[in-house]
Amino acid sequence: MKKLLFILVFIPFVFTCDYPTSGIEENSTLLKFPSVVSGEESSTVSVYQLEWLTGQREGSHDGGILEQTWLPPRSGTITALVRYTKESYTRFVEIIHISEINGLLELNLQIFNNSLEPENISATYSRIHKFELIEVGDRYLAFKGVSDGAHHSLSYQRSEGDIFYIHIETNVGERIEIKLEPIM
Repeated sequence: MKKLLFILVFIPFVFTCDYPTSGIEENSTLLKFPSVVSGEESSTVSVYQLEWLTGQREGSHDGGILEQTWLPPRSGTITALVRYTKESYTRFVEIIHISEINGLLELNLQIFNNSLEPENISATYSRIHKFELIEVGDRYLAFKGVSDGAHHSLSYQRSEGDIFYIHIETNVGERIEIKLEPIM
């Protein structure tokens, strides 16, 4: 009788404490960010913590218009579509894909020309640019480029006034700041 009572009390406790399969992680807004993330840290960062990226924004860049639309996190990924137009011509379209890899976040992006062919800048550069997470904070995310031809660094920040900043250090060392505002 004692064994049966133990099983009846213990088994429901095990199932109620199994948070990773409960869906709480996907909908939680109370998760805290570690100030710095590295491969040696045991902290797990989830794409569901990046809900703040979601939205549609645009801003001027290099004489043209850069538009960016982030879809909400789903199934372990968060994805964005970027379009850069100048005058009456689409210069490029870019897909950004952030996914969870071994408890850390990895960003991959690919640039396409106006005909939606993958941009092939050089035979020595990877078509898919890979980035590893180096820092995450309150509405801030920074990556370093790890593939051939990728930017040295790429970061996103959303201010209290809903202004969205992209900071880039290109693969040749040029520093770029792009300011985007919500599309109404």
